Amino acid sequence: MSRQYFHQLLGDSLINPVSAVSPGTTPTFLLSNGSTGLTGQSAKFLPLPYGQNAPSPGQVFHICVGGLFTSVAGTFIFNVYHGSGTSSTAGGTALGASQTITGLAYTGGFFRIEGDLIYTSISELATSSKCWFNGTVITGGPAANTNACQVYTLGTTSTVSVDTTGAGSAGTYGAMNILVTPGTTASSFTPEYAYIYGMN
Repeated sequence: MSRQYFHQLLGDSLINPVSAVSPGTTPTFLLSNGSTGLTGQSAKFLPLPYGQNAPSPGQVFHICVGGLFTSVAGTFIFNVYHGSGTSSTAGGTALGASQTITGLAYTGGFFRIEGDLIYTSISELATSSKCWFNGTVITGGPAANTNACQVYTLGTTSTVSVDTTGAGSAGTYGAMNILVTPGTTASSFTPEYAYIYGMN
């Protein structure tokens, strides 16, 4: 019998906006995390299998996070993390940064981050599994605004060693998260939706 492929959400999708994140110029995660990295919004809406339920080599997961974006004229960099982190500003294993986004000033604009996480090898040793992430960041002003939509790339330049065992450091497994670093104060991000699903 041929192998069956099903797309299935790994957890409930975020459907009610979470509190706006106003990072100033400090790198800040868009979704909250607990002290273990397994109790916050990232673990609820962007969960990843680990331990005895660890993914298989070649398994692919698609994530999408987006919402409202109040921008100031300045720069922004987004980072994707394997693991939700253990504080609002640190933790997890970095999977790659976006191009530097040159933001335009507007209120009530939008952002959307999506991409694919591909595991190339799975190890029973902590932090020894390998994966790739590749995706895009889309930003733009509100519908009545003349500011054009901007699209940027986001991802790794080579495979990254990650933990799929659950035995590594807290906040480095069990979920994904997105970190944003503004170059200028006064921006804010309100995640309106976030989900992850298995592609195979």
